Amino acid sequence: MKKFLIAIALTLVFFSNAFAQEETTRVSNFSQKSKSLFLSYEEVTSKVYVGQIFPIKVKAIIAKEDFDNVINIFTESKSVDIINPDSKWQWASENTYHNTFYFKIKSTPLTMPTLTVNLLSNRETIESEKLILPNINVIQLKKDNLFSNVVADSLSVKKYKTTTFDNKNLIIVLEIEATNSNLKDFSLSSIQKNSVDSFVDNPPTQKIYYYAIIPNYQKTFAFTYFNLPTNKFVKSTLPVLIESDEVSTQLGLNPKESIFEFYKSIAYGVAAFLFFIIGIKRRSIFFLLVALLFLGLYFIDKNPLNDATLKANSNVMILPTEKSTVFLTTSKALQIEKLGERDNYIKVLLPDGKIGWTQNENIIKN
Repeated sequence: MKKFLIAIALTLVFFSNAFAQEETTRVSNFSQKSKSLFLSYEEVTSKVYVGQIFPIKVKAIIAKEDFDNVINIFTESKSVDIINPDSKWQWASENTYHNTFYFKIKSTPLTMPTLTVNLLSNRETIESEKLILPNINVIQLKKDNLFSNVVADSLSVKKYKTTTFDNKNLIIVLEIEATNSNLKDFSLSSIQKNSVDSFVDNPPTQKIYYYAIIPNYQKTFAFTYFNLPTNKFVKSTLPVLIESDEVSTQLGLNPKESIFEFYKSIAYGVAAFLFFIIGIKRRSIFFLLVALLFLGLYFIDKNPLNDATLKANSNVMILPTEKSTVFLTTSKALQIEKLGERDNYIKVLLPDGKIGWTQNENIIKN
């Protein structure tokens, strides 16, 4: 009986030690896997408009130091565009980081994406945390033919130019600046041919070059945008004033066909003829030289020295800018005429009478 009791006692001691060791291991494992990444959003607007770009400020508390990178992953959403999904986290204070993500509402109903933040060490994920972004009250603005689709804190037309496009139409080019806006979406549904030609984003300011083809009888060019501080539509009306083509960037005006060029050529020819006759009658070398001068001006006006070849596979653009709209890519070499230069671009007159800009490297002098 005594031996039996001793055996029971030894068994209890054994299992007690085993249980204590297992509990210690479990606590140790739990400690190793304890949560050290916490996400929360801070500044959230109460309402937004379709098309508006707005921020959400997110805070991350990272209670560990053995990581070397932080990666953002957003779920897809048909109603929202994430403007800066790869935005870097900024250290704020001990274990605290901030990030501001910008979103644009494309449509309703709104479904905000989910943000997943991964902590990486040696390119491997060591911890992840998800944050469900809040759904926000979305307002669909009433659209009309004048609405440009732009929602902004402010917007202004810095300069604009109107020139002849063809016998029935004009082309107007606008330089527009806005703050905290979706300026890249600028478009007017009432105009069949209009587009943003180039876009520059320098937050909080955006700038575009926009062009539109309008009827030549149109006297004003008008559009509206939605002003966020006032919650009102603001209308801009510009008088349509046709200017000469000396510095224009339009497509379809052939300067050789203008009435001014026609009369100028006649004037050079007549002057050369008259001074030649006077030089013969008076036997004066001076008048003969003047006649030769006007004759030279006549031939220079026809630009024989500006004839050149445009290489095959060259892009011809509306504006002399890197991101300008390409309206023609040549399939073969074309005989063109150089009309002007600006920076690294040449203004060219194409065989079909259209005018555009191409890079210097695309031109071969004849």
